[in-house]
Amino acid sequence: MGHRFPGGRAVVEPYVDLLVRDVVGAPPPSGDGIAHPTVAFLAAQGGLGIELGELFALFGISADDGPMLGEWAAEFAEPLRVGAAYAVTGVVEAQRRTSGRSGVLDLVTVRIELAGADGRVHATVRPTYVFPHTSAQP
Repeated sequence: MGHRFPGGRAVVEPYVDLLVRDVVGAPPPSGDGIAHPTVAFLAAQGGLGIELGELFALFGISADDGPMLGEWAAEFAEPLRVGAAYAVTGVVEAQRRTSGRSGVLDLVTVRIELAGADGRVHATVRPTYVFPHTSAQP
């Protein structure tokens, strides 16, 4: 689809890093300023410039239709840093698939890039959402 999001800015807040570490059972920060990798997902979603409901609406789906997070991946050129600000940009890549078990569904991957103050992309996050279409034809 190639839809570009407004984008924005995300700051890796220290308390978010602490909460994520607590939730996933990770050790506390080591003092090197490096955020837990899972924080990248939260920073990416939070800085995208739209809410999830707006993303769903782009594909004619609402939260009541049962969209799911199918998977997500993150690639790091360098670790995200606690307290650092990142410019966030994103673009949608969509693909319609038919499944014998699930019927017609859209797999929507959003490529979200977090760029540091140096202008380089420090992390790329790719969540893939699954949008079922119970009434659609393949």
